[in-house]
Amino acid sequence: MLSFFWKISQTIRNLLFVLYATCVLILSLLPPSDLPKVSLFPEADKVIHFLMYFLFSGIGCWTLKTELNKRNYYLNAFIAVGWGILMEILQLTMHAGRSFSMFDILANMVGVACGILTYSFLISLPQSSPE
Repeated sequence: MLSFFWKISQTIRNLLFVLYATCVLILSLLPPSDLPKVSLFPEADKVIHFLMYFLFSGIGCWTLKTELNKRNYYLNAFIAVGWGILMEILQLTMHAGRSFSMFDILANMVGVACGILTYSFLISLPQSSPE
């Protein structure tokens, strides 16, 4: 099932990573008034942060082909965590109704770690790693 993903060209992988990073940028920096009002549960935004950065790091692992070079796991973690911190700093400096939160950064970091661990687990499964 996962073998399909290994056949996708590096150019497409790079493009998908940049598109996803751009989506995270836009969603992170839009004023809250421009976002849909959905009432979920208290602190639901932390779950959203976790999921966004879980996917960010998973796509990053795939793009960097971390299964071929284990040092790229560290590069991916640095990029994903750095992106999350940058988004929080920009929220603080833009004064567009968004606010800086250490808890958002923590949720991002946990999402990155879980995304990398999940990717690492998935590629270790029989018949799921690249040929």
